[in-house]
Parts: sequence; C-alpha cells; structure tokens
Amino acid sequence: MKKIVLLLFLSVSALSASAQVFSGMSEIDKSKKEGVYTFVNTQEKYARASWKAYLSKFGKVIEGKNGTYSSPDLKVSGISDSPMILISKVSEENKKVKLFISITIGPDEYIQTGHAKLTETSNWIEDFIKIVDLEEGVRIEENKLAELNSAQSKNTKQAERLIRELDSNSRQISNLEERLKEAKIEKEKILTNQVQNKLDQKTKEEEIAAQKLAVESAKQKIK
Repeated sequence: MKKIVLLLFLSVSALSASAQVFSGMSEIDKSKKEGVYTFVNTQEKYARASWKAYLSKFGKVIEGKNGTYSSPDLKVSGISDSPMILISKVSEENKKVKLFISITIGPDEYIQTGHAKLTETSNWIEDFIKIVDLEEGVRIEENKLAELNSAQSKNTKQAERLIRELDSNSRQISNLEERLKEAKIEKEKILTNQVQNKLDQKTKEEEIAAQKLAVESAKQKIK
C-alpha cells in the first residue's frame, strides 16, 4: 500500500513538474518544426535576453531574426550525453510571451509528446522559467525602488520650491514692513505739515484782517 501511495505521489509530482511545458509545432524561418513550448512571465525583450544567456551555458548560440536562437552543439547532461541541435523562437502571442523549442537528438528525432526525454527536457526548460521569474521579481522590486526614488525626488524638489517661496514671501513681508514704516513717517510729516498749514492760514487771515484795517485807515485820512 505504501509503495502504491509513493508511486502515485511521484506520478503527481512528475505531472506537476512538466505542467508548464506543452508539445506542439511552430514555424521558424519558414519551416515547420516539432517541439515543445511554454509561456514566460516577462516582457518579450527580457525573455529574449534571458533565453540567449541561458542557452550560452550549454553551447554555442546563434541569434537569428525575429527572436530566433539556435545551437548546433547543445549539451545538456540530463537530456543527452551527445550534442543536440536546438532551434528556438521567442515571440508574443495574444499578449503572452511564448518560447518554442525544437530539439533534435538524432535524425528526425524531435523531443515532443511520448519522447523518453520529454520530462528531462521539461525540467530543463522549467529551470529557465524559474530564472526568468526570479529576474522578473528583481525588476519588480527595482521598479518599486525607482518609483520611490522618483517620488522622493519630487518631494525634495517640492521642499526646495517651498523654501524658495517662503524666502520670497519673507522678502515681500520685509519690503512691505519697510514701506509701512516709510508710510508712517510720511504720514507724520503730512500731519505736521497740515498743522503748520492751519497755523499759517490763521496767521495770514490775521494779517489780511489787519491789512484791511490799515487800508481803511489810509482811506479815512484822504477824506
């Protein structure tokens, strides 16, 4: 009974491990290829760079057009002891990034559904998917950091602007206070001049009245 449970557990684990990799066909350089494919949780440009770097660990990589990558001497010990030929393509389909891989072990022997090395190939591909997920996690955190730095930069600029505005406002207040002092002094001068003006008017009125009397007195003498 324990053996049956263990076998069932291993079978489920094997299915789970290869759940992200599917068999299929794709056209690469105007030629239909048999192989496997998966979807990668990142942008196409990042998937291409990561896939090229991953392949370079296992053999020579030739980069073609439109996201195609090939290797004439791929060596993955878990899949085959002999060099294999790989042709792959990274493309975007229905807003998903798809990685198609065609691996030839021997003449017309492609790794796909039913092949003895499909599980090992799926594991090798899923190791790449894990790397991409980790790299994408780094990018997400870096983007968060960049957003925080950008927000902090905006806050810093706003703080500097507020300091400049406060300094300008202080200068305006100082200028207004100075003008207010000058206006008060000017007001005192005006009030003083006004008092003096009234005195001068009264003096002139008295002088005019006295002069009128003098004129009348002079006229009386003629009569």
